[in-house]
Amino acid sequence: MAGKDGGVQKILRETYKKGLYFHCACHRLNLVVNDLNNVSEIRNCIGTVKDTINFFRESVLRQRYAPKIPLLCETRWSHKYQSISMFKKYFAQIAEGLEKLSREGNSATRKVAFQLLSAVSQTTFIFALCIIDKYNSMLQPVANILQSKTLDILRCAEHIETITTAVAEHRRSAEEGSEDLIKSAEKIATALNIDLRLPRTASRQQHRANQPAASLSEYFRRSLYVPYLDSLSSSLEARFSRQHSPAFKLSLLHPTQIIKITVPKLQKCMEEVSDFYELEGITSEAELWRTFWINKQQQDFENIEIAELIQEADSFYPKVKIALEILLAMPYSTATIERSFSTLRRVKTWLRSTMTEDRLNGLCMLSVHREFVKSMSDSFTEGILNRFAEDPRKLLLK
Repeated sequence: MAGKDGGVQKILRETYKKGLYFHCACHRLNLVVNDLNNVSEIRNCIGTVKDTINFFRESVLRQRYAPKIPLLCETRWSHKYQSISMFKKYFAQIAEGLEKLSREGNSATRKVAFQLLSAVSQTTFIFALCIIDKYNSMLQPVANILQSKTLDILRCAEHIETITTAVAEHRRSAEEGSEDLIKSAEKIATALNIDLRLPRTASRQQHRANQPAASLSEYFRRSLYVPYLDSLSSSLEARFSRQHSPAFKLSLLHPTQIIKITVPKLQKCMEEVSDFYELEGITSEAELWRTFWINKQQQDFENIEIAELIQEADSFYPKVKIALEILLAMPYSTATIERSFSTLRRVKTWLRSTMTEDRLNGLCMLSVHREFVKSMSDSFTEGILNRFAEDPRKLLLK
């Protein structure tokens, strides 16, 4: 599907030269995080965190030994960041719970608890956890915004560029960054009453990092911190390139954005849109479009749909209308579609499993547009009762 050489993308772009392939922005960010698993220490750390959380949650008797932490779910991206953050926050309590279970549980529990305790007590695991938590805090706000209903893709793209620049800066000052991470790891080690040690090295490097180092900071900077930053930086640059920049700038035509932007910046952005989509005259129309919405007395523009804007621009803003039509068909993310799956799960419970298709569709529409229903509650309820009363059924009302 996404293949640029022989996939569906290639076939469509042979006919439609200006067509752009959009991979869901949420999925792309998740792929950036998954690319970090190429660093073996990071992959092992995440696997150990996942196994430890599952170990406590799969038994009611074990849950009292550790705080409740969200599952590290691969499909729920926000939960993934929360799991790592909470695991680091309650690390000491988790390790204490594993130690108790390694002595007090049954045979199978003692064995698994001892194995997990040994894994989380490793210096490499603690340092890797500190790295993941530090950079997850940068990526989590982006993941939340990309799944929001009022997505500002342009600002989000700019923020990702800021993160990429920050990661590059951390790479240049890796020595100071590794020292800070070592201090964070030492706090955890002190709480666990363990000593941070250099991992064992082999005489011949085959399957383990054998970087020559005189200190913990130098060793982990070479073997873990720098490879992690290189992987994160290259993934962000590759998966969030600027090839869609003209398309993203179409979102500036929405009233919530256009009233905030200055005229010179708007002109510059619209010139880029004009060159890419061959919309001559859109720059001057966009300036009038901006003035039109600034003069509006309405204060809240967030709930205005793109379809309503197209109707508004139909008469006097033909180029803006074309740009809005392109914007309407542009899929930045699949989060809105996937929210409908959650709605279906809430509506179609086992008590309603035998309902007809029409009724299910109606209930789903009510659930999705519940704010609209609340705003017209009295008239809406009266309309339903009138419609219900039209049926000549005999009802025994008591």
